[in-house]
Amino acid sequence: MLRSLFLLVCSVCTVWHLGAQDLSHEQALEDLSALESNLKRYHAGLTRFTPSDSIDYYFELVKSRLSDQQEVADFYREVTFLLNKVRCGHTRSSMPATANDRFKKSHLFLPVSVTYLGNKLYIEDFLTNEGGLKKGEEILTINGLSIKEINGEIFDHHSSDGFVNTSKYRLTERYFRYYYQLYVAPEAERYTLTLRALDGKLRRATVSGENWEQLKRLDKPLPERAVLNLDHRKDYSYMRIGTFGSYSLNNAGLDYDQFLEDSFRDLKRKNVKNLVLDLRGNGGGDDNYGALLVSYFAKEPFRYFERIEVTDDYTGYGTVRSSEGRNLMTSHKGLSVWQPQADRFDGKVYVLTDGWSFSTCADVATVLHHHKWATFIGEETGGGYDGNTSGNSRTLRLPHSEININLPMWMYTTANIGHSYYGRGVIPNYPVVAIPEEFVAGTDVVLEKAERLIRRN
Repeated sequence: MLRSLFLLVCSVCTVWHLGAQDLSHEQALEDLSALESNLKRYHAGLTRFTPSDSIDYYFELVKSRLSDQQEVADFYREVTFLLNKVRCGHTRSSMPATANDRFKKSHLFLPVSVTYLGNKLYIEDFLTNEGGLKKGEEILTINGLSIKEINGEIFDHHSSDGFVNTSKYRLTERYFRYYYQLYVAPEAERYTLTLRALDGKLRRATVSGENWEQLKRLDKPLPERAVLNLDHRKDYSYMRIGTFGSYSLNNAGLDYDQFLEDSFRDLKRKNVKNLVLDLRGNGGGDDNYGALLVSYFAKEPFRYFERIEVTDDYTGYGTVRSSEGRNLMTSHKGLSVWQPQADRFDGKVYVLTDGWSFSTCADVATVLHHHKWATFIGEETGGGYDGNTSGNSRTLRLPHSEININLPMWMYTTANIGHSYYGRGVIPNYPVVAIPEEFVAGTDVVLEKAERLIRRN
């Protein structure tokens, strides 16, 4: 079973806008009814963070905002607003690719790529000669709206686990110009920016929008996924695992089990005392791949999942039994007690995480953090400490708008009973945010922090 944040990345840019068929009030209501009934029938984590009466309230609120006729794009914004209230990062939506092409061809986009450092937005690159833009300048406002206000508009339409925002920052920065046009200012064609230069001085710049095809060169590449690497360095060894997805790894000719076996045997033979485990950009994958990795750090037998729940209407694979009002999956290997590996690493472990560290990756981080088997550096994981709702999923296509909704049906609870991080991800022991000068220089401040800790200890 593959659970990955990058599935979201593949679907975020398939949105219907200009030229789409209008929906009547009755059609929109029928689509909302289909969405509501299917969420309640199949989504096991629907009320994990949002009470059922609040779910009902948000649906009624959206119904009250419907007009006699609305473009599908307007209705799509309402759907993503509702899915945001579920607070589940795996509950996603998409629309036909032809509509996305139509949207891109009908707008003039901000010719800038951006990066968030903490909650502040900075210019990374640009394709314009206007405004004298420079990498590392902070964007304070766009067309009169503060970045905080813009974030609020965009974040209201992003699905994430619980109350985690790091995944929203990472996703928004990758497609900022697209989301700004879709959710904030659909009619914008020119963009006036208030900027803070690297010397601290404030200035204003106005740039013209560009068509989508011209801006392809600004696209930020996704983190490389099919990576399994162990590198021995002066004071530590560095392990990079880019994904827990068997499909991606197998397609790249990589054997995950063998990599772990060989790597930890090598660490033991070399008597390595410090290991940096880089899980930044790892969007998840197979549950058992995650549990297997944890077993190489475990100091004692451990549980990986406390339980997996499904709804009364669930009819997918796996063995389910009812107990104390819950429908519990019983046939998943992740529910068993895992034993430490013979070649387990018994030195100091430093785990690097970011907002892309999601799903299975966040499960790994949670179990390591809960047992205090590692020190965490970077930013809060994009996936939740409580677990997530993913696993076996079904796709719902709304009958009139043809919006597709991914409905995950397994609610996982990570084996961390009694924690104090409700609705949050793994919060690092050492949060690290680059300053603009470090960002411009391309400094890996998270890895540098790990190296300083290793030298100090």
